[in-house]
Amino acid sequence: MNQELTYLLGEQAVVLDLNCARLDDAQQNRLFALHRHLQQLEIGSDIVVGKTSITLVLRNPTHCNTWQERLLTLWQELSATDFHPTTHTIPVIYGKEAGPDLLPLAAQLDLSPRDIVELHSTPVYQVKFLGFLPGFAYLGTVPQQLQVARLDSPRTQVPAGSVAIAEDLSAIYPSASPGGWRLLGHSSTRLFDAQANSPCLLQPGDNVKFVPQKEGLC
Repeated sequence: MNQELTYLLGEQAVVLDLNCARLDDAQQNRLFALHRHLQQLEIGSDIVVGKTSITLVLRNPTHCNTWQERLLTLWQELSATDFHPTTHTIPVIYGKEAGPDLLPLAAQLDLSPRDIVELHSTPVYQVKFLGFLPGFAYLGTVPQQLQVARLDSPRTQVPAGSVAIAEDLSAIYPSASPGGWRLLGHSSTRLFDAQANSPCLLQPGDNVKFVPQKEGLC
């Protein structure tokens, strides 16, 4: 039985809700395929991928009712194989001033600092969704050995470019902000440019590979 449904959000947006707690890999890539397809149609002023949903903000609000049905049809027509992700290589300086939480985390987990770097930089992460700040991508999945809670007391200022982890996710802060994630390193890669045609470097479904730099611990 299909669980997905659509509904109107305000006067200009339509939501496709997959009505489940989490998606498997095939469903996740299918949702990313739908996102890319909608981008190519250029009918939305914004398209927001959520954990188990997608919200289409239409340029023309008179089309909302039509798109309630159309989103369901597209979801049925597209498959995971229609999605072809872009892979980004992100250089990271780990530890020292660039990653002030790396040494305390190594001590907490009874691992060496080099173990932390290797564990964090080995996976190819996937952009699950964007939020919190412009260009802030939630990357999954952090290896289980590194899955820890956020700091008990968040920092009032996290530098732009900080590479961090919290629970099963990793991220790169695109701009300076308060934050409670644990800081492992720093990257000079620019993630958000308001003047660019596509302001956010990382898009839902993209792959991210962290590459340790010699200036850091490894």
